[in-house]
Amino acid sequence: MSKFFATFLPKEKKGLRRRYIEEKNKKFYHKRKFRLTIVVVLLLVVLAGGIFAYKTGRVLNKISDTDSTVFGSLFGALSGGSLDDENGRTNILLLGIRGQNLPGGGLLSDSIMVVSLLENEGKVALISVPRDLYVKMPNEDYHTKINAVYARGEDGWRKKGMDDMKKVIKEVTGLKIHYAAVINFEGFKKLIDAVGGVPVTLSTPFYETTQFVDGNECGGEFTLPQGTSTLMGDQALCYVRARENTSDFDRAKRQQVVLQSLKNKLVSVGTLADFSKVNDILNAVGENVRTDMSAREMREFYDKYGKLSDVKVYRRVFENSPEGLLTVPQDAPASAGYILIPREGYDNYSAIHEVCRDIFNLPEQSDIDPAKQFVKPKGKGKKSEDKKKELKSSTEVKTNVTKKETVNTTKANEKKNDKTTE
Repeated sequence: MSKFFATFLPKEKKGLRRRYIEEKNKKFYHKRKFRLTIVVVLLLVVLAGGIFAYKTGRVLNKISDTDSTVFGSLFGALSGGSLDDENGRTNILLLGIRGQNLPGGGLLSDSIMVVSLLENEGKVALISVPRDLYVKMPNEDYHTKINAVYARGEDGWRKKGMDDMKKVIKEVTGLKIHYAAVINFEGFKKLIDAVGGVPVTLSTPFYETTQFVDGNECGGEFTLPQGTSTLMGDQALCYVRARENTSDFDRAKRQQVVLQSLKNKLVSVGTLADFSKVNDILNAVGENVRTDMSAREMREFYDKYGKLSDVKVYRRVFENSPEGLLTVPQDAPASAGYILIPREGYDNYSAIHEVCRDIFNLPEQSDIDPAKQFVKPKGKGKKSEDKKKELKSSTEVKTNVTKKETVNTTKANEKKNDKTTE
């Protein structure tokens, strides 16, 4: 109805007309406001998703030594790909280090573990190699403890520590190592914290009363009660580092327990569906993890193994026990310190090859339970003076031996040169 004819309407009709127009306008603006709100929300979601996606790509690019760009990493992660394997079996080397530029040998890999995955059977093997295994340095003519291989490979311009460790581990285990990953202490702690801690069940209380006292790490004396405890980052790190009241072999077994618990926590319902948790995980690994796995391969790895819940785990720790296949040599070089070699002799890994090859068909290692402490160790407080003297004496012996070897080598070379001259 036009405004002209509306002027002739009674006052009651005019009021109805005004209210009709007002209601219509109100609905229009409400609808417009609603549409605007939807657009803003969608924009925020897209923006947040974009930032998260970029961050994901950036983090993957940081930890991957093979991806060259952020967006390449992101697209690789989104598209997926295929994992390297041998007869359906993929082997990944995991190294734990203190952290670059940190005191106490920041690049020494005191945690060395092969994770072997058999996809078609849903089986996983955890194989730990002790840090004191005496091995030949790749592309060199000398031997060293295996925990020094990565550090020496990273020294100088080469930056081939990961490649060197893969070569050595292949020699030791007989397994082709398809991928490797290195994580430092800080990354380990942050990762554990990001998932809300990991549960660990102990059949007896755990005590480490000497290792951390001098530096006052882990509260000086580190203890855990019997039963199930949820360990946060700091506690979990202390638990997997502790070895003086037990042994390096027991430490390796505890590392396997914690790794298994972490895997269960990562793939549990809600962890990877929680934006804040995933964000914390990305922050944890960004600066503290290195791998030669591309983003595409990481995605494939998660698709294949990350969601497996009913997995049979086979664990093996090589040690100098009846089942461990290693021994302390009687003719060890004095300068080498405490070392381990295969029972068959230096560089003879045939028995270890057999175990690693057939691990999915072998019975469980009988002493794999890491909880061996049934009484609290007696030694409390500062490390004993005897132990300090022993360490000092050992250092002096090593120094004297090295000097003696150097002198002998020099004399031998002089004689050789004299002969040549004659």
